[in-house]
Amino acid sequence: MDPEVPAEPQKPARPGASAHRRPKAGKSAAGIAIAVLAALYTFLAPMANERFGWKLPDLRKNSPGDRTAQVVQPAGSDSPATAEIRNERDDAAGTASEYSSSQSTTTTPPTAGADDAVGLKYGLLKDLGGQRYMSPAGLIYGPGSAEGHRLKHVERHASDQPGRPGSHGVFDGGMQGTLETIDAAYVRAKSGQRTTTQQDGRRTIHTVDMGRRVGYVGGRDGNRRRNPMARRVQLVLEDQRVITAYPK
Repeated sequence: MDPEVPAEPQKPARPGASAHRRPKAGKSAAGIAIAVLAALYTFLAPMANERFGWKLPDLRKNSPGDRTAQVVQPAGSDSPATAEIRNERDDAAGTASEYSSSQSTTTTPPTAGADDAVGLKYGLLKDLGGQRYMSPAGLIYGPGSAEGHRLKHVERHASDQPGRPGSHGVFDGGMQGTLETIDAAYVRAKSGQRTTTQQDGRRTIHTVDMGRRVGYVGGRDGNRRRNPMARRVQLVLEDQRVITAYPK
C-alpha cells in the first residue's frame, strides 16, 4: 500500500486583503460627491448672491484661467456709477450742462494728484454758497429737513439703522457712493428710462429701476429678512432740489 501523501496545507488568506481594495472605492465615491457638491455650489452661489444680496465666494475666481481676467481698477479711476453719469450726462440740459462745462474749463494743478477733488464736498459737490451744493448732474442740496440740511438727511441712508422700526434703505459705497447713485438715478429719471413718476403738489417723486444692486434694505424689517438687495431708487425733488433719496 502506498503511503498516504499528506495534503499540502492551504496558505491562510492575508488578513485585510479585500480591505485594501475597499478604500479605493470609498475614495472614488468621496471624490465624486465632492465634485458634485462643488458643481452645485458654483451654479447656486451666484443665484443666492443675486437674490439675497449675499457675498458668497465664487470658486471659479480661484482657478488659474480666471486670474488673468481680473482687472485691478487703478487709483483715481471712475466707479461704475460715476462712469454711467458721465456717459449719460452729455444729453442733460440746463444746470447740469453748465456745471459740466465749468468743470471742463478748470485747470488742475499738476501737483494735485489724488487731491483733484479739493474744494468739492465729498469729492463731488460744488459749493454754491449759502450752504447750497450742486452735484455733477445738477441736483441741489440745501438747508431743510429735520436734520437741518438735506445732505444730513441723505447721509442717514449711507449706513444702516438696525433699531429703526420698519424698513430703512441703505446705499452701497458710503456717502460718495450714495451721491453718485442718486445722480445716476436722476439722469435716468430725466430720460424716462425705467422710471415711474408721480406728482405730489410741488414735489416730484421718481422711482427708478437701476437694473443693478444699489444697496440693501435695513432697519428692523430688513434685518429680519436678512437685508434683501435693493435695485431701485426713490428720489423726491422740488425742481432740482433734493428732498430725500433712498434705495428700495
